[in-house]
Amino acid sequence: MTNWIQPLLEHAASQQRSKAPWLDGYSPIFIYGTGTFAQDVHRVLIDNGLPVYGFLDHMEKVSYICGLPVYTPERAAETTGFTEKSVVILGIHNYQANVPGINQRLENSGFQRVVTPVELYDFFGQALGVRYWLTSRDFYFPLTAILEKMYTLWEDNESKSLFQAILEYRLTGDATKLPAPDLINPYHPPDIPTWKTPLRFADCGAFDGDTLKDFIKNKIKIEAVAAFEPDLSNYAKLAQFASAHRQEVPDICVFPCGVYSSTIQLAFETGRGMASNISSKGTHMIQCVAMDDAIPTFAPNLIKMDIEGAEYDALLGAREIISNHTPGLAVSLYHRPEHLWQLPLTVENIAPGIYKFYMRLHALNDFELVLYAIPKN
Repeated sequence: MTNWIQPLLEHAASQQRSKAPWLDGYSPIFIYGTGTFAQDVHRVLIDNGLPVYGFLDHMEKVSYICGLPVYTPERAAETTGFTEKSVVILGIHNYQANVPGINQRLENSGFQRVVTPVELYDFFGQALGVRYWLTSRDFYFPLTAILEKMYTLWEDNESKSLFQAILEYRLTGDATKLPAPDLINPYHPPDIPTWKTPLRFADCGAFDGDTLKDFIKNKIKIEAVAAFEPDLSNYAKLAQFASAHRQEVPDICVFPCGVYSSTIQLAFETGRGMASNISSKGTHMIQCVAMDDAIPTFAPNLIKMDIEGAEYDALLGAREIISNHTPGLAVSLYHRPEHLWQLPLTVENIAPGIYKFYMRLHALNDFELVLYAIPKN
């Protein structure tokens, strides 16, 4: 049943239309967090004439950011004395933050009004820009039909429940809507059909070999690997890992390339570890390849894609491989808001009726969300 989707969207639209008293210019504002997102939130608030009194964090690692003091919630309450009339904006958007725990600590310290990133984006989403899955709620309002279609495509009740929970979280900002993630078994969850082994594994976004390392640790037999990693710092670590594990994986090729819909050179933001990505803001150029061009005869039986938002294009560049060899697919769904439905529907369009679709969550806050497409035969 999908009769929950339309009421959820209508409720979110009603919330979006409601007034936010903290925008009055008189409410003292604190920003929880000290990272890039928190600092961008500060910039946007100041640009709009709103009074920011400081930053909050679980511990005072630094004294000042952007010229403002950094407090723990407890010390802010003791020092400023106006917690009841102040507002805390959550300037955190990552896979590690325990948001319910943070909210509880703020409440215990006397802060009564907490604004989530989802609510913040109702007013400043355009200025802050899409970040992974985070966007303004009105993005979802015209999508009832496609969300209902996607709901019916999930194979099991856990995937359906997770799909509902993710939409509720993205439309309310309430992190308690999300189930506990499986932190132990990324790319091989035990409650879905297992991959065909020995693996012929195409690892797109291979990073430093972390997924291969996990497969080896879990004694998943591997016959051959084609690994793609365009960030040169990561690639050096990947090549070193491959050299050190020839005994476990004797047939492994590593490519200093990204994967895309075609073979092309693109701008790239490098040096960001796992988050290095194709971007118009990038100062480096990388070689990208379509998998259909690069490994046409490799015949993988598993393709993993964790490529920082390029997953849709990469799937288009692997259409022949997917159609001809029907490999298992493990594809990240959280780098763009629309990937939650766009990527599974793309796979279904490339190979109609061939796959069963599952979804599992492997980190907090809707990060490390993975599509598992398992061939039916």
